[in-house]
Amino acid sequence: MNPTIKWMGDYCQETAFRRWWNSRSFVQQRLIRFCMSMLVMVVCFPLYYMGLFGSVDGPLHPVRLGERLAGMGVSRTHSMIFFLTFLIIAVSWNWIFNLVSLIMGSRLTCTRQNAGGNPCGDAVKRGKTKNQKQTVYICAQGHRRADAHFHPVRKGTVSHSIWVISLVFCIIVLISSY
Repeated sequence: MNPTIKWMGDYCQETAFRRWWNSRSFVQQRLIRFCMSMLVMVVCFPLYYMGLFGSVDGPLHPVRLGERLAGMGVSRTHSMIFFLTFLIIAVSWNWIFNLVSLIMGSRLTCTRQNAGGNPCGDAVKRGKTKNQKQTVYICAQGHRRADAHFHPVRKGTVSHSIWVISLVFCIIVLISSY
């Protein structure tokens, strides 16, 4: 087995959706993608004819939405605060999750080297020594170590896209206020 895969342990197992998707043939995958595209189109056509995209006059036209929001007392400052808050959350969510995971002791694996020089890689539990002064990590194979490897969550494409979109909206609101 590839030592990198073993090292990651339970954290890189295929999801049920991925297994289901990989069990489909090429034609089935293409058909599913086509159907999903048609569903998106079915949702977008009414939004287009209601004016959401700005090219057709309708109840969701951006000018009318802006007038309604202004009528409710929402200013550019409010929208800037909203998009900045969303940007801060989109940028820092995984830092907070990783910090909490590290404090709780989850996402840790054993670092003991076996005879081949590869790490054990099993999940560990945090415990204390008999005198309760030193932290010890114990894996399923019984290895007791003073250290363990932490596997942080990294942002994916969707997460990066969300914070970039939030940044663009912040810039649009900032530029439109001058």
